Amino acid sequence: MKKVVALIVALLLVGTVVVPITRTAAENVTTVKIYIGKPTAYVNGVEKSLDQPPVIMNNRTMVPIRFVTEAMGAKVDWNGKERKVTITLGSNVAILKIGDVKAQANGYDVYLDAAPTIIVKTSRTVVPVRFVAETLGMDVKWNGTERSVTIKYSPEWKPVEVSFWHAMNYKQGTVLGEMIKEFNATHPRIEIKGTAFSNYGALQQKTIAAITGGTPPVLTQAYENWVAQYITGGYLTPIEKFINGPDGILPQDRKDFFANMWADGYLPDGKMWMLPFNKSNIVMYYNPDMLKANGIATPPKTWDEFAKDCKLLTKADGSQWGCSMSPSVDLWYARVYEYGGKVLNRDYTDVAFDKTDAALNATKAMNDMVQNKYIHITTGYNYQTDFGNEKCAFCFASVASYVWINKAVAGKFTISEAPLPAGPAGQHSVMYGTNVVIFGATHTPEEQNGAWKFVKWFTEPRQTARWAMGTGYLPVRKSALDLPEMKEYLTNHPEIKAGYDQLANCVVQPPISAWNQSRGDVSAELQKIYLGKISPEDGLKELAVKIRANLHR
Repeated sequence: MKKVVALIVALLLVGTVVVPITRTAAENVTTVKIYIGKPTAYVNGVEKSLDQPPVIMNNRTMVPIRFVTEAMGAKVDWNGKERKVTITLGSNVAILKIGDVKAQANGYDVYLDAAPTIIVKTSRTVVPVRFVAETLGMDVKWNGTERSVTIKYSPEWKPVEVSFWHAMNYKQGTVLGEMIKEFNATHPRIEIKGTAFSNYGALQQKTIAAITGGTPPVLTQAYENWVAQYITGGYLTPIEKFINGPDGILPQDRKDFFANMWADGYLPDGKMWMLPFNKSNIVMYYNPDMLKANGIATPPKTWDEFAKDCKLLTKADGSQWGCSMSPSVDLWYARVYEYGGKVLNRDYTDVAFDKTDAALNATKAMNDMVQNKYIHITTGYNYQTDFGNEKCAFCFASVASYVWINKAVAGKFTISEAPLPAGPAGQHSVMYGTNVVIFGATHTPEEQNGAWKFVKWFTEPRQTARWAMGTGYLPVRKSALDLPEMKEYLTNHPEIKAGYDQLANCVVQPPISAWNQSRGDVSAELQKIYLGKISPEDGLKELAVKIRANLHR
């Protein structure tokens, strides 16, 4: 697949010049330029005096509210009793209170990094320029060299449409749709147009077809190994371009991302191409009522304990097993690490799991449970049905699968989660879920910047917390866990904390295009082993040959 995509895209690019489409300038554009600390500003090039220069507070540029907004034709209403300012420009409304980080943007609550403030010396109100400008449909640009801010506005501007392809459905799709709607309302210069595909496979196929045809979306979800394919042909723009840009992510905010999620954005070429979006990890779901009925006080913490519990829970007539599962690439990958091995070498150029006994021991231990009927092997998502029908006490899935597992259980019992049991080399899990990428080559700077603003907004602490609480995915920022609403959520839902507890122990699967095919090979070999068609020893030998061939194509 890698060679096919590369060849087709290369042929399409031969002799082709990609010319970004530029927006025709609106006739009635007002431009305001102001400088940090300077008492002069420029409105359409005409110098004006300021009685309050712009200032920087908490790394945010604060501007005199009345001068900037009235220059654009906005109406400013001050309520002295409530110390509240309401700014109206066309159909857009921003409401701020002095000293309060909570504001309103077109009816939605927004939390600011710096609260509106009255400068004592001048008695003038200053507000965060980017929030006000974006809420009112203005364009704002920061020049770090000049320490200047340029704000533009035209009533003739239309929202820039940004195509966003994703595979979020059911409850997760509903939450994403609500968040897109809120972003569009609070950023009226941008309209995110979400397109949902039925599953990740369909999303990948459609994206490859679009790349081949030279018409990829502006923004899409993608697994790491997909991105290693997508960069062929030069359509993708490294996300680091936006991170390091004038509206980028500050160094202190970069450190706020979970380290393994941030690192997951890099490919072996050393460039950061992706930013985390819907991240999760694999946990062990269990039925506490079934465990209690069989004299098991706590969920197993090691694989040896897991085997003993599954044996105890299995009925001889085949009506109940300890666990139900489909052959899982991700579970196998984590267990190789838990048994002291690695799947590939450090630079992803060769197979490593056949260099030690770790992978073999992990595979044999799982296969022994399968052959003894303690684990029932099924296909697809049928393990969720088995778990919901109380035919097993354990199953393995990502934390984001909670919404579907909960649907299968349908209130028959309380679901609980636990970290994956530990192996001889300790406890590990696998980082799961996708990142987002921006296809910049065929899209205008406005479309690219619109996509970036959405990605940046979506990964802010409050948004990522809201996404986590609504979908079961993990937040991508550490400070999200300190928010009162997130603390309350985890207190009220202790059954879902396992994914958070094992987050530091998550390993990331290879961010290379060869792993896309290799995942299918792992799944196929595990299926053969668990169905007794091949021994673990011979199955892993076959698998090593297949993956080596993938790596060296």
